[in-house]
Amino acid sequence: MRKYGWPLFAAAFLFLLALPASAEFRAGAARRPVTPDLTKHAPVYMAGFGQNRVATRIHDDLWARCLALAVDRTPLVLCGVDSIGLFLEDVERISAEARTRLGGAVDVIVAATHDHEAPDTMGLWGPEMGVSGINEEYNRFVVEQTAAAAVEAVRSLRPARVKTSKVSTRELDGFLNDTRPPVVHDSELVVLSATGRDGRAIGALVNWANHPETLGSKNTLVTADYPAYFYLRMEELTGGVAVLINGAIGGMQSSLGAKVTDPETGQPAPADSFRMAEIIGRRVAELAAGALSGEKPRDVNRLEFREKKISIPVTNAGYRMAAQAGLFKGRKPMEGDGAVTVVGYARLGSDRRRLLEIAMVPGELYPELSVGGVARFAGADFPDAPIEPALKKVMKAPYRMLFGLANDEIGYIIPRAEWDEEAPWLQNAPKRWYGEVNSTGPETAPRISDTFRQLIESKRVR
Repeated sequence: MRKYGWPLFAAAFLFLLALPASAEFRAGAARRPVTPDLTKHAPVYMAGFGQNRVATRIHDDLWARCLALAVDRTPLVLCGVDSIGLFLEDVERISAEARTRLGGAVDVIVAATHDHEAPDTMGLWGPEMGVSGINEEYNRFVVEQTAAAAVEAVRSLRPARVKTSKVSTRELDGFLNDTRPPVVHDSELVVLSATGRDGRAIGALVNWANHPETLGSKNTLVTADYPAYFYLRMEELTGGVAVLINGAIGGMQSSLGAKVTDPETGQPAPADSFRMAEIIGRRVAELAAGALSGEKPRDVNRLEFREKKISIPVTNAGYRMAAQAGLFKGRKPMEGDGAVTVVGYARLGSDRRRLLEIAMVPGELYPELSVGGVARFAGADFPDAPIEPALKKVMKAPYRMLFGLANDEIGYIIPRAEWDEEAPWLQNAPKRWYGEVNSTGPETAPRISDTFRQLIESKRVR
């Protein structure tokens, strides 16, 4: 036998060391309540409709629910919080607290469900116009509890496999009502579940778009709205921790005005009712769990995440006045002509293929910016504006999620070609359409679209 000698053996050994090891995918999940104490945090101003709507009772708990994913390196934690919205400053406090407790790097995404039956965490719905509704003690509580859930999810990481699935049905579409043209829904339900190698469920994350405002503007009971029923039913069907992250809900993607049939009576569910919220939440869970049941577990060994801070020009005079009046209590400062926000991108898969991609946007994206369908109407302020690419069409994986209100809440994100702040109004409407009053300005969508394209084309891996 020919002897190759030590130098050649050493070279071969070093070559093997240089080969990429098969990375092990791990997952963990946790939940913590963020329900206000109506005595300690009194008065609790409820968010999302008008001023001085004071909470009178707790109907069900509000939650911070997190699914942590890791492949060798920095964990990525995806959290859904039952809140009207959390500004970037509070999210950064959550991330900093999680890093401190873990003693190392961690990427945390915090996406509010945009619950209109939760406390005002943004300052816009206080006792009267021009007076903040933020209770700093409650906001600190949300920060602490969400950070604790993220930390617990990371500490519970264990070897896992995933399932992915998606559902698009007329039923899901029927849970939504869109009050502004063009009528476009991004009602596809996309689900990611993680199961330990021992077969035990870890958690399931569902991404779907619908305003949690089923109870309407007169309700004074604190509730997570339809997500409350989703959590209970999803965990009953799949085990583990159920996480819900809202999608492209701008323009308005809402159950208000939707015609939802009660399966027990065959009649329309009463408007502004817990029964309607129950029907929607339970059915979303059943469709998600049913879709998962037909999928095979998959091994993944690649996880990428990147984000970028950007400045958004703020032309909305109301926003600038709110900041100057202190409604945000130091959050969302106006720097020059704009404010800072963040856009993110994540990808999960293997060396051979992408499995799931996620677009993370800091507000309420109009669905035509998610799935396409931007329209050019007479009366638009920028009728010849370039059409922003639909974010889900920019992604290439078979499963594509869009997280709305991810790490910030800057309001509605409207296609520039549909922007309508000056008369005549779109389609010769007798009054202005709703939307622009709650948007930072017409440059928001182009800035976010351009930034996301840069992120998705970047090669940096986390």
